[in-house]
Amino acid sequence: MLRFAFSQGLTAASSMIDIGGLLSNVANKFLLDGFFSVERTWRNICAVRNVSDFKTVTSYRLIGKDQYEQVQPGGEIKQGSLGQEVYTNKADTYGLVLSIDRRDIINDDLNAITTVPRKLGRGSGLKINDVFWTTFLNNAAFFAAGNKNFMAGVDTVLTIDGLTKADVMFNDQVDGDGKPIGIMPAIILVPTALNAIGIQLYKSLELRDTTANSKIPVGNPHVGRFRVEVSRYLANAQYTGNSSKAWYLLAEAVDLPVIEVAFLNGQESPTIETAEADFNQLGIKMRGYHDFGCALQDPRGGLRSKGEA
Repeated sequence: MLRFAFSQGLTAASSMIDIGGLLSNVANKFLLDGFFSVERTWRNICAVRNVSDFKTVTSYRLIGKDQYEQVQPGGEIKQGSLGQEVYTNKADTYGLVLSIDRRDIINDDLNAITTVPRKLGRGSGLKINDVFWTTFLNNAAFFAAGNKNFMAGVDTVLTIDGLTKADVMFNDQVDGDGKPIGIMPAIILVPTALNAIGIQLYKSLELRDTTANSKIPVGNPHVGRFRVEVSRYLANAQYTGNSSKAWYLLAEAVDLPVIEVAFLNGQESPTIETAEADFNQLGIKMRGYHDFGCALQDPRGGLRSKGEA
C-alpha cells in the first residue's frame, strides 16, 4: 500500500489550455480603437444595407406615373403606372493574419498584445476607405453631362457663385416623368484644399469681395445650408478620378444616396480571432476580417463640380 501511495513511477500529465477566446474578447476592444482611429467621412455620405450572404443583391426603386388625376364626371379614376430602377451591390470578405512571437509576449515588447489588435482594426478601417473611395472617385460615367449632374468651367470653382450654380443644377433634376424629384441638396463634399472655403460658405454670414469696383452684396446666401464633409482621399494621386479642385454637392443618403455600403449581417466593424500558432512555432496568431461591399447608386442624388475649366 505504501509502495502504491508513494510510487516513483508516477508521471505528470501534460495539459493544454485554450486561451484564444479570452484573448479575442480583450483584443476586440483594442481592435475597435484602431478601427475608429482612421477617417470615417464615408459613413456620413453613404447609405448602409444589411445583407445575409455574398450574393449580388438588387435594389428596386419604384418609378412611374403616380401623380393624381382629376376625377371626371362618372367617377372613374384613371389608371396609374409603375416601373422600376435597379441598383446592385455585393459584399466580399477582407482580412489579415498577424503573428506575435513568444519572445515579444514574454518581453511585452511594444505592448504586442494590444498593439496588434489595434493594427488589425486600423487595417480594416483603411481597407473600407480604400474600397469606398476607389468606387466613389471612379465616377466619370456616373457624374456626367448626360446625367445632368456634372459641371465644368472657371465658374464652377467653390465660391458663392459656383455653389449657387450647383444648387440650381441639383434642384433642376427631374424624375422619369420630367417633373422635379423634390430632393434637396444637403452636403458639400470637398478635398482638404477646399475645406476652409467650404466651412466659410457654411458658417460665414458675410463674404466680402475687396476687388476694385466690385458691386456684389456682402451677405452669404448659403450660410448654414450645406454641411461640409472633407476627405483626404479625394485628391490622393493613388485613386482614379482624384482632384484637389473638384467638389460635390450631395443629398442626404437617407433621401437619395449616390453610394451604398453593404455589410454582412449588418456588422459594420471587423471581427478578430486569436489562436495558438502552429505546433512548430512559438507564439500566437491574430486574424481580423470584415465583410462589406460598395457600389454607386442613384446619380440624381449628387452633383460633381470640376472646379476648373
